[in-house]
Amino acid sequence: MDSSSAQEGLRKRPKSSDSDSQDQLTLDTRVVNKIGERNVRIYNLPQRSIRFVKDLVTTLVEEQWRYVLFVFVASYVGSWVFFAGLWYILSYAHGDLIQDSPTGERLGDGVMPCVQGATNFIGFVLFSMETQISTGYGEKVPTEECPESFGLLTIQLIVGLLIDGAILGVVYAKLVRPPQKISEMKFSRRAVICQRDGQLCFVFRICDRKWQHAIETKVTAVLLASRRTAEGEEIEKNESYLKLENDGRLVLLWPVTACHVIDRDSPLYDVSAADLLERKLEIVITITGGTMTTGQINQARTSYVPSEICWGHRFRDIVEYDARKQSYVAVNERMHEIEQVDTPLCSARQLDMLKKRLQRDVKQDRLPASARQESSIIFKDNVNSDSEPKVADSIV
Repeated sequence: MDSSSAQEGLRKRPKSSDSDSQDQLTLDTRVVNKIGERNVRIYNLPQRSIRFVKDLVTTLVEEQWRYVLFVFVASYVGSWVFFAGLWYILSYAHGDLIQDSPTGERLGDGVMPCVQGATNFIGFVLFSMETQISTGYGEKVPTEECPESFGLLTIQLIVGLLIDGAILGVVYAKLVRPPQKISEMKFSRRAVICQRDGQLCFVFRICDRKWQHAIETKVTAVLLASRRTAEGEEIEKNESYLKLENDGRLVLLWPVTACHVIDRDSPLYDVSAADLLERKLEIVITITGGTMTTGQINQARTSYVPSEICWGHRFRDIVEYDARKQSYVAVNERMHEIEQVDTPLCSARQLDMLKKRLQRDVKQDRLPASARQESSIIFKDNVNSDSEPKVADSIV
């Protein structure tokens, strides 16, 4: 596919019906969606339900609030009914529930019942609730008649404290954890490929408005694409890390751009604008860092598929200094804005080969400096001529 056909494909792609079907296809085939949720399901796991029960705390923290509240209510009610049954059995064994029909007097052993004031199961449920959640008793109180009641009372109090502690811990963990859709407000909707200092670069923008990744911020980019080995093996979704500038360590004081230079060590070294239309690849971006308030480590993810990568565009500068406020101002609504720039449609490998050939030709001809500069300008015009960059679907 030559440059003109690639240009035509890039120009028509956002408006064609084929691109709509391709975009719909990427929603199903991508590994990570735009809000960071993974599109992966693992079936036939042995003892899958038991694994959730063994790690009950993590399960409750990850579950929705309605399920967590249901578990808490069921725990309290279940413990009340369970211990009410034990108190009922203890009183029944002591004979406290056996009464004389004509007189209504208790016929059990001892002078007093084990639990005074409780004569049926509902009464024991109320007594169990008072024991577990109140600081004192009313009409229903345990007596000194049954030594077993002290052991049962101690066990119920300990169980009640354990349930209270578990509820407090899970609720606190759910309140301080970041929202599940945190990725939606951190990454630009699209990534771009443009030139920086004469090299093709893959660039995306990150914004941390709530400072949830302010400590030890680290950004990683992984390319997921199929690869065929020398032995003919097809590796689906092979992982290749993209090296970011500054080793992916960013200072997120304002919306910043993360850059991957497409050099000879890059997995994108042989990808041209035309190849990007045909390749089935996905670039997964992950940002990891801790909050300044709690120190909790948070992680957010997103991904970019070919339909979300704009070749021949760059992000607009949205940070400026306001002399009146004496501070830097970043307009959040302009975070996704991009602009069109002149960019070669060839791959980085082809661009390096053209540069080397031009340098070799200039060196052999021994041209003066003025002629070399003119040749360099001609080379730049030849590379960028007839290469209209891709226009984004929507530029905010």
